[in-house]
Amino acid sequence: MCLPEASPSKNISRYMRYTALIFAARSLWSQSVLASYIYLLTDNSSEAVGNVTGLMGLAQVLMSVPSGILSDKYRRDTVLRFSLFVGFAAISLIMTSVILDSFALLCVGVSVYGAFYGLSYTAGEALLSDSIISGERSKILTRKNQFMNAGTCLGPLTAILMFYFLGNDWNIADCSLVILAGQGLCIPAFFLLCSLSDNYSANNEEDEEHHDNDTNNETSLLKDVTRDSNSISSSSPPSSSPYSRRVPLIIALSDLISGLASGMSIRFFPIFFLDNLNLSPITVQSLYILSPLVIVFLSKQAQKISKKYGRCQITVLFKWLGITNMMLMILAYTRNWGTPLVLTFYLIRTTTMNCTSALTKSQLYDYVKKKERGRFTVLESVNMFSWSGSAAMGGFLVERIGIVDNFIVTGSLQFVATIPLLFLFSLPSEVEQRDRRISTTNSNLSKPLLDDDETDNP
Repeated sequence: MCLPEASPSKNISRYMRYTALIFAARSLWSQSVLASYIYLLTDNSSEAVGNVTGLMGLAQVLMSVPSGILSDKYRRDTVLRFSLFVGFAAISLIMTSVILDSFALLCVGVSVYGAFYGLSYTAGEALLSDSIISGERSKILTRKNQFMNAGTCLGPLTAILMFYFLGNDWNIADCSLVILAGQGLCIPAFFLLCSLSDNYSANNEEDEEHHDNDTNNETSLLKDVTRDSNSISSSSPPSSSPYSRRVPLIIALSDLISGLASGMSIRFFPIFFLDNLNLSPITVQSLYILSPLVIVFLSKQAQKISKKYGRCQITVLFKWLGITNMMLMILAYTRNWGTPLVLTFYLIRTTTMNCTSALTKSQLYDYVKKKERGRFTVLESVNMFSWSGSAAMGGFLVERIGIVDNFIVTGSLQFVATIPLLFLFSLPSEVEQRDRRISTTNSNLSKPLLDDDETDNP
């Protein structure tokens, strides 16, 4: 018996476009230019760079918690629309701060932007997950990451054009103009976010309360087929599964440690390029274009391979490749092997470390019930806060022990972050999960529509 294939939700395509635009805006103003602007504005203070990033992360996690609770209890699109008011306030404050070259006002502006992102990301990601039909999660989330990386390319490309006409030099005035352009690019993304709706969610999982109310008098053919189709579409293990709680918590722990590690260094790579390698703005932006392009390719390959070998296995493999190249980058710099080799190791490190996020995220959502996804998305925001909060620690370490030693600490913690994932190697791959689901479905469909005790006696 063939069941009709569900149409993709309108939310998916709209959220993809929103992701591309918002990351284009963010990469334009905050990926490397913001750190350089703060560094120049505060007389070369690495701690100031870390503190501003920490403020953004703190505001994000403070708003993500109520966002997750409210989006689970009420409508997710209502939370998204409220976040837009916060978003417009944020870009107004940031634009005013760079026009006035006010560090204090900039701190307020990025904090409000963090609040906007905490609200919108938590509700938006939960709504996206609700809109994905069963068996498509890792593919859709990988595609979302590809849109994200495509947007991340667009921002630096715009910055290259601006720096080309502005003079290709690191100075406060030119960085201010790039930041202003980034704020303007946020506006069309906001309108796309407003178009998302709970009404476009896919009913890809059984609602437990609805199931309880409909268990009586289900002997008709129509209801049998409905139950079977629901069992096919259920993408999460039953609540009695021993993995239903353990898997999300282990993945969240790994992400938390990884976020702490990454935050200690990622905001300081632009400073490393500016101060230690003496790279021009156009060269730095070129690196930030090339990295996401390679990530798009690697993420697709990782998703394909993971179907056979397992998502956690492939994630750990790529993470270890990234950590190895981080150490090689440090070695190449300290041994004066040349800037091209340092940048090569940096690119390999960055791309392999960041191409598997869709794999662990899809596995987490496979083991989380629909009604709890908003709360688990809060964990992602907490991880992002740990990433941002550790940037303050990174700034402290850069001032005390140097930027290279800070990179060594980062690589060591990133290795520790992969250890929890080793305990999930026994989980079935997506191919195995699909085969089991098909086998169970075929078994259910082969049963008679009416049991012997339900047939009429002659």
